Amino acid sequence: MSTSWSSYEPSESGDYVKSVSGYTTKSSDIDAGWPGFNISSSHSQHSEGQPSRHHMYVEPVYDAFVCPLTLQVMREPVTIENGRTFEKDAIEHWFQDCKEKGKAPVCPVTGMELKSTVLMPSLALQHIIEEWTSRTEVAQIENARIVLASNSSDDEMSRALLDMCDLCLKNEVNKERVRISGLIPFIADKLKNGENLRSASLATLRILATGNDDNKEAIGETDAIRSCFKCLSGKLAKEKEEAILLLAELAKHPPLCDKIGAVNGSILILVGLTSSASENVLVVEKAEETLDSLEASDQNMKQMAENGRLQPLLRQLVRGTDEEQIDLATYLADITLSKEGKVDVAKVASRSLVRMLDSETVAVEAGVLHPVVRDLFSIGSANQLPMKVKEISATILANVVNSDVDLTSLPVTLTSEDVIHSLLHLISNTGPAIEGKLLQVLVGLASSTAVVGDLVYSILSAGATSSLIQFLEAPQKEIRLNCVKLLHLVSRLMGQVLADGLRGTAGQLGVLVRLLETSGMTEEQAAAAGLLGNLPKSDISLTHLLLKEGALPIVARRLYELSQGSVPVGGGRYASDFKVGLATILCRFTYILDDQVVILLAQEHNLTALFTDLLKFGELEEIKRQSALALENLSNCSKQLSHVPEEPAKEGCFLFAKCLGKSSKPTINLCPVHGGVCSAKETFCLVEAQAVAFLGSNLDHQNVGVVEACLGALATLLHDATADREGGIDVLNKAGLIPTVLDIMKDHKSELLWRRSVWMVDRFLSSRHVAHFLSLDPSVHSGLVEAYRNGNLSTKQTAEKALKQLNKIPNFSAYVR
Repeated sequence: MSTSWSSYEPSESGDYVKSVSGYTTKSSDIDAGWPGFNISSSHSQHSEGQPSRHHMYVEPVYDAFVCPLTLQVMREPVTIENGRTFEKDAIEHWFQDCKEKGKAPVCPVTGMELKSTVLMPSLALQHIIEEWTSRTEVAQIENARIVLASNSSDDEMSRALLDMCDLCLKNEVNKERVRISGLIPFIADKLKNGENLRSASLATLRILATGNDDNKEAIGETDAIRSCFKCLSGKLAKEKEEAILLLAELAKHPPLCDKIGAVNGSILILVGLTSSASENVLVVEKAEETLDSLEASDQNMKQMAENGRLQPLLRQLVRGTDEEQIDLATYLADITLSKEGKVDVAKVASRSLVRMLDSETVAVEAGVLHPVVRDLFSIGSANQLPMKVKEISATILANVVNSDVDLTSLPVTLTSEDVIHSLLHLISNTGPAIEGKLLQVLVGLASSTAVVGDLVYSILSAGATSSLIQFLEAPQKEIRLNCVKLLHLVSRLMGQVLADGLRGTAGQLGVLVRLLETSGMTEEQAAAAGLLGNLPKSDISLTHLLLKEGALPIVARRLYELSQGSVPVGGGRYASDFKVGLATILCRFTYILDDQVVILLAQEHNLTALFTDLLKFGELEEIKRQSALALENLSNCSKQLSHVPEEPAKEGCFLFAKCLGKSSKPTINLCPVHGGVCSAKETFCLVEAQAVAFLGSNLDHQNVGVVEACLGALATLLHDATADREGGIDVLNKAGLIPTVLDIMKDHKSELLWRRSVWMVDRFLSSRHVAHFLSLDPSVHSGLVEAYRNGNLSTKQTAEKALKQLNKIPNFSAYVR
């Protein structure tokens, strides 16, 4: 049994003992007349609000109350045939166990065989136990109040709090008793004490608040809410958990939401917790839950918007009454929004904001654009205009949108959801001439970084993705070109949606692949390559569809032509975009090297050498990055592809060679990294491809993404087991890259670079020679210490391992026997 303040323990004599604030009572010391014990006399010794220093008498556990099987006080006592009493559930389980073992039912205490397993409820005993329990719980609560109201030690008060938790969890009525006894202010006051007592107080308040609004109100009248945020600002993990659990419970009571939000900095602290990568999952989840509850208050919702949590306000802006929408829109205009915040506003609330505009004012300011848009969208027999007029309107609008004008300053809001939906409807229901111009309008909107987010939102809300993809098969070159350009421009924001659309339709994906195959280098080809390159590499099924369309050999051939300097006449204008798109498409196939077909194609087209050439001669940062990513994926397959040739087994050949005075074993150059016969073409070996030097030369690149990719590729040389890692370390050491990796670790311009460089340094330390060299460099120690102190969990663990290898941290596991 536990040894908490409220626990019962058997004494040496077999009596059960109740420990109460430093003294114990045996059941044998109690007069047989205990059922009539009256606690009122003890309670009356002090006046209300002035607790007595003397504890109330707590009755012990009587032997008759305890089930012989569970050794716990019975809740539903029943009597068996021989007159023994047990807890109903326990004795039923005992009889069932006897039955399953094929034995006759016996009494657990006497071992006497029973003829019947009929259970007779002991109602009188049950009633007595219930009365005893009630008296005992009231006395325990009163004793807890006496302890908390006095100058008791923290340990005594912690035990009293734990006792109350136990009582309240067992019986909901005790929550009312605790509040009525005036204990809640005393408990809240203990939040000013030491760590252990604070955590116990927070836990007790949470249990009292759970499912009890009256207790929540009582807690809200204390300083507990402010104390919770003080605990959340600290560094004690257990205390933070208890504080956020209590706040999450209190926030479920709407009348307390304003009071929680009124605490200075409360909303900011909660928002910070939800985006913290260092907090444990429970704290983050409960902070999110608390904020969700606090949204019920308009003031809290506005505070959240000020602190970067816009979604609650935007949702209310969309669904609220006219007055609420005007109020929230005015408030939104007065606060400073981040770039991401502006995108969120555009995606969620643009329609509501547009509808709030004064249309008469817009009409006056529109000038020429207003009648153009009016004519373009006119419908119905009374307003039907000749198609030629619509075509002219579409042409004017396309010219304006594709000019250098600031689209956000136009008097007509072209990016509103209603306008975009109207444009999309017209595109699908007019002739080729107007379709081409309207697609040009969308291309112009998509070319603007300021409004492309609005455009994408409207395309998605209209469900128009499939309709736009169908224009890839249009026979008119202008329509197809504008369709490819539009899809390319929006693909960075809706890549997965486009991937799903291309996968779900027949022919369109093949059209894009065929565009890459045709000779020349046009704007359409560059856009097609960019579109396919922007589709998420994580979509493996799409990669396999591209493989079936023959994209890998097509792209490899075109890239090989470009890497050899063979740029088609007139193609220089689009060469950069085309090459980047091709490199990205080809890179995506290296993510499915578990497919034997891809392995064979990669070998056939010598992708390792191709990407090494792109890395070597490429001037574009993205091509360097994609090439390094591909080399990393290819290099990860080298170990399994590398092989050690079998020794000659023919004895005759051995004797013939010996007679000629030649060695019987031909010289075989084995890869120092992979331990077998390697080549750039067949095993994708970076060493054989001479890619190590070119990857190393880009480790000081200004583009952090390029450095991350190159370091990742080089790290593959160290992935093997410790016994085989020496070769990779030696290759990097001879290339002079170990000091460069150390510099990257010290600068750690990104979290990924920091993690990878620390990982590589840990690998270097497995080499005795290199470890000796590194141990003499004080910057290695300081860099690892910095990673150990401030890195993320993975980086910190790796740094700790490295410091142990340098004997900077004792390896206590070595002492475990």
